[in-house]
Amino acid sequence: MENVLQTADRLFQNRYIISIKKAFTITLPVIILGSIASLVNNMPINIVQAGLSTPAGQVIRAVNGAIWLGSTAVMAILIAWTLGYYLGNTYKLNSALSALTSVSAYLSICVTTSDGGISLSRLGSSGLFGAILIAILATELYRAFSFLKINISEDTAEEVRQMFAALIPVMLSVFCIALTNGIVLTASGKGVDEWIYTALSFLFSSADGGGLVGTLFLVFGIHIFWFFGIHGGNVMDSIMVSAFGENLIHNMDQYALHHNAFDGQLAIISKGFLDTFVFMGGAGTSLCIIIAVFIIARSRYMRGIAKMGGIFALFNMNEIVLFGFPVILSPILLIPFLLTPLTVTLISWGAMSLGLVARVVTEVHWAMPPLISGYLATGGHLSGSILQMINITAGILIYLPFIRLMDRRAMQKESLKDDDTALLKNTLNTVVEKIHSSTGEIHGEITDFSIVLGSVVRDLNVLSAQMQQQVQSMHTCDEYMRTIDTLVGSTDTGIKIVLQNMEKTDTLSMTGAQNLQQAMQGMEETLLSAQKHNELASQLNLRCEQIIGILKSIEDISLQTAALSPDASIEVTCTDVPGKELSVMAAKIKDLSETTAGAVSDIKGLLQGMKGDTSDMIEQSEVSLRQAETGRQQVIDADRLFGEIVRNIHDIQVQCHTVLKHGGEIMGEVQKINEQIRAASHFFAETASHTSKMAAEVLNRSEESKEMMHKLRKLNVETSLLTENAFENLES
Repeated sequence: MENVLQTADRLFQNRYIISIKKAFTITLPVIILGSIASLVNNMPINIVQAGLSTPAGQVIRAVNGAIWLGSTAVMAILIAWTLGYYLGNTYKLNSALSALTSVSAYLSICVTTSDGGISLSRLGSSGLFGAILIAILATELYRAFSFLKINISEDTAEEVRQMFAALIPVMLSVFCIALTNGIVLTASGKGVDEWIYTALSFLFSSADGGGLVGTLFLVFGIHIFWFFGIHGGNVMDSIMVSAFGENLIHNMDQYALHHNAFDGQLAIISKGFLDTFVFMGGAGTSLCIIIAVFIIARSRYMRGIAKMGGIFALFNMNEIVLFGFPVILSPILLIPFLLTPLTVTLISWGAMSLGLVARVVTEVHWAMPPLISGYLATGGHLSGSILQMINITAGILIYLPFIRLMDRRAMQKESLKDDDTALLKNTLNTVVEKIHSSTGEIHGEITDFSIVLGSVVRDLNVLSAQMQQQVQSMHTCDEYMRTIDTLVGSTDTGIKIVLQNMEKTDTLSMTGAQNLQQAMQGMEETLLSAQKHNELASQLNLRCEQIIGILKSIEDISLQTAALSPDASIEVTCTDVPGKELSVMAAKIKDLSETTAGAVSDIKGLLQGMKGDTSDMIEQSEVSLRQAETGRQQVIDADRLFGEIVRNIHDIQVQCHTVLKHGGEIMGEVQKINEQIRAASHFFAETASHTSKMAAEVLNRSEESKEMMHKLRKLNVETSLLTENAFENLES
């Protein structure tokens, strides 16, 4: 058997098989994630399903569904990418561009939906075979067209140059595959992807529907597909439906009538028959692999995969087992992977044909764990669970020798790694011992050389101490410079304050000038108002004189009336004056009265005029008073502003004194710096002279150093040779 396996190993050691293995291995974390999500959503436990029916459970179910869509549902794309990457790497092509070409080419042939999208059914495990073929073809085309490069300047970025170099090969590769798909689709109505799927299905379409031979042929086909990484169940699903899709429904109807699961009229083969008694733990009866590993394997890697995949295998999910060991494309596990499901199919069919085991009469969820599923599927008969135990035992016996052989190889690899580690340690120990030995040989010479160098070291220590003092002096100079910077900053700040005060003084001066100007205008207005008052007073004086004249006329009239009144009285009493004379007297009196009335009227007019003038004088006086008050306030403001001007000028003087003071300090610090510079210059002159002497002494002793370095180089060469020998041993 070992010779057969070695031949199989050689057959499987080509670039395509190796790249496919790497592609499936690297996608294992995503496969595990999708398996966990699918397991949680499909776990046939009432408590779990009830929990997933709650609002929080619905969220978990939706999250798991999204995870499944991002992992298992797009398995074909993941494999196309990783296979293109690793296969391109074997040809020394740009791996990332090779992977992109593979994915783009595969998507260009996928079946489209009615709205122009890509069918999800071809992106999952059912499309793996097509994805593998297209990825290989796209990478080969990319390699064939890789000589068609667009060369650009070397100064361009590396990524841009790689893009232009791969532009034509990538475009031609995808175009050729898409063009082929378009021609096939136009000619036949089916694309390349559909023809691949149809061709795979046609290989097993002639199976004897529902019979034992046809069932064995279907089981064999499912596992052949799985061996090459293709989901055989999905590929063969349509064939299984056409072969015995109605058998389980017939059994359920008959069992509902007679309640006899041993009835010979019931069909033996059904999809539930395969799920319950053949695919225990998944394709290849993978639960047997897990148990066989725990029984016989000692490899850390195999037991680790078994522990990880065992839980999932209990619920008939075996992706971790298939891709982890791996079973896929493994020449060692090919025989038991095909033989075990065929064997348990024959055992199960024979037991039911002989009436030893009840037939499948109930539909059981595919994720139901073995033993429980056998009991439920047969209508509650223990014979179903017993048959499952027998099938598992038979599968374990078939797998054990192959698992032993696989474990032996895994142990050899692990042991080889451990031996390599031990060999490396021994080699390194030898190198260390050799170094110690060589070091002992030259230890004496190194001691002599150290004595020779002792005096040099002492001289250098003295020089170092002097240099440290000089460094301290330089630190002092640095502190002085920082002080100067601070003083200059203070001076600059003082100057800025002076400038600000000068600007403020200028503003205040302008404001004071404006206020004084306004005060002068107020004074002029007050003067004009006083002039108007004088004019009004003159007019009032003139009118008073007129009133005096009028009063004098009234006084004259009064005197004349007084003089006429006695005469009239005498004339009346003494003589009998005629009525005419009395009339004359009366007329005079009347004239006087009229004159008096006119004078009175004039006086009233004059008085009214005086009243109006007086009112004007009062108003002008009020205006003059307000203007005088405004002028007084402006004068007060001007006085205050000029007071601020005086204070600002005082501040300017103080700032100027501060600036002068800082200037004096700066001059003092500058003098100190000059002294330090002079001292440093003197010291450096002495140091240069001393260093020259030391250099001459070291030059005289350089010959001894050269001989010592020659011996050290020899030791280094010997150490390098030992190290190379160690690595050669590790590689061998």
